[in-house]
Amino acid sequence: MGNQATHTSWLPIELTPMAHDVDTLFYIMLGIVTFFFVLVEVLLITFLIRYRRTRTNRVGANVHGSNLLETIWTAVPAIILVFMGAFSIHYVYALQVPPAQKYVIQVTGHEWYWEFKYPNGVDVQTTFEVPAGQNVLFDITSADVIHGFYIPAVRVQQDALPGRRTQFWMNASTDSIGQTFPVPCDQFCGPGHPAMVAYMKVVSEDEFNRWLNAQLQKQKAGS
Repeated sequence: MGNQATHTSWLPIELTPMAHDVDTLFYIMLGIVTFFFVLVEVLLITFLIRYRRTRTNRVGANVHGSNLLETIWTAVPAIILVFMGAFSIHYVYALQVPPAQKYVIQVTGHEWYWEFKYPNGVDVQTTFEVPAGQNVLFDITSADVIHGFYIPAVRVQQDALPGRRTQFWMNASTDSIGQTFPVPCDQFCGPGHPAMVAYMKVVSEDEFNRWLNAQLQKQKAGS
């Protein structure tokens, strides 16, 4: 897929290559679940009809168990669950282990807003910017209670915990430049929780540097 944002028919935009991988895993899981749901329902209806009680057979068919069948329908779901779990864990670790070259943004959850601190000292709330095509690491914590830092377009949620730092990284696609994405809190954190939404704007590297300088000058002027 490269580093291009992909629009889907019913899921949020895929802002990163990892978002595409997560969606692929989701569709695989959805296909497996759908297959077995249909299979079970078809078998259920078939057995209800075939082994129903009739006028000539008021008791119905006397069906005995099968150790082989029971082993199969126990082993197959177990193997599928292990397969899906292994792939899911792979994606989790891939998101939490950043590349060597990364741009670090400190994220702090408050009741009820997000705070973002940049390496040059810029400190903003609610609305923040990230450079497209660069590895951006979010270093996350909370100043009070548990919050949930969630970027739907990246398919990632990470708890913001008081006294502890968590993290994940992303690389926003270059064709998403100029777009703004919601970053809600997805852990109930009190009466102000519904309004705790930040907005992430993806910009070019030059625009990002200009924005940083402008924010820094604004902070100096206000201090």
